[in-house]
Amino acid sequence: MRAFPNKFPAVAPEEGVHEVVVGTPRHVLTFADLTDEEAARAVAAWSERLTAVAADPRGLWPFLFLNQGAGAGASLQHSHAQLVGLPLEPPRLLAREQAFAAADGCPVCADLRAARPERVVLEEEGLAVWCPSPSPLTGLVRIAPVRHAPGWDAELDAGSVGRALRAVCGLMHRALGARDQNLWLHQRRPGGDGRYHWHVDAVPRVGTLAGLELGADVIPIAVDPAGAAARLRDVEVAA
Repeated sequence: MRAFPNKFPAVAPEEGVHEVVVGTPRHVLTFADLTDEEAARAVAAWSERLTAVAADPRGLWPFLFLNQGAGAGASLQHSHAQLVGLPLEPPRLLAREQAFAAADGCPVCADLRAARPERVVLEEEGLAVWCPSPSPLTGLVRIAPVRHAPGWDAELDAGSVGRALRAVCGLMHRALGARDQNLWLHQRRPGGDGRYHWHVDAVPRVGTLAGLELGADVIPIAVDPAGAAARLRDVEVAA
């Protein structure tokens, strides 16, 4: 495992943090190519670095993500995660946090209950994998603990999370033909509301964001969530 400053940081070092976290010295292209042991070590390292950035005295907002493949914005072939400690309140993340605070109950728990069984891909080891509705992007898959947990470190089982993420990346490739993928972690920010429920969103890059999407923020969905879940389940059963 290695974590080191990004050579081309999105934020200046004096203002925030931008790290690259590499899960294995073996040359692999996606997270699905890691072994279960490597995936567990990677997830444990993400947790360690997130804790470190959260403790930064500058009060940064940590955000962890993976870009896999050129079509998903990756500039390096070797699979790696990136961790940015933002010196600002990112609008989309802030709006998501406010939505949790304003809801009568947890939106993630509610959608998981509504997703069973049509939109659930798999559920094991205390984690659920499903396609949320409405889907913000075609084929988006969500991974979250079945039991409500606000922060990533709340009884985190790195092995279980690593296996789930490997499975999702492999299923999106085999079922939807998407080798290029984006994954990101949503969790409450340091000191944030306990009503948050951490989750990882994984997106198969099966289309291109163009004028309608970027200009009007209108995202056409090519495959409905139930249909996407069925395709992912079919691949998983066949495997």
